[in-house]
Amino acid sequence: MTVYHLHLFNDDDVLDEEGQDFADLDMAEREAIRNARDVIAEHVRHGHPINLNHRVEIADANGTILKVVQFGDCVCFAR
Repeated sequence: MTVYHLHLFNDDDVLDEEGQDFADLDMAEREAIRNARDVIAEHVRHGHPINLNHRVEIADANGTILKVVQFGDCVCFAR
């Protein structure tokens, strides 16, 4: 297991100081996507606007950003 930090950058920036253990970066990315969707859903439930430019940054223990998950990439739009 590897420790990854999922930093949330939206209306209130939240830095993940402790980090979480994940098997690999793909698993950390799946959790980041789930977290982003949860935040989006909360905004929808409360009638707040959604900024699809908000993001979750996945960093390693050294603080290096390994992946960025944009909120806009976590939702599907009907056509």
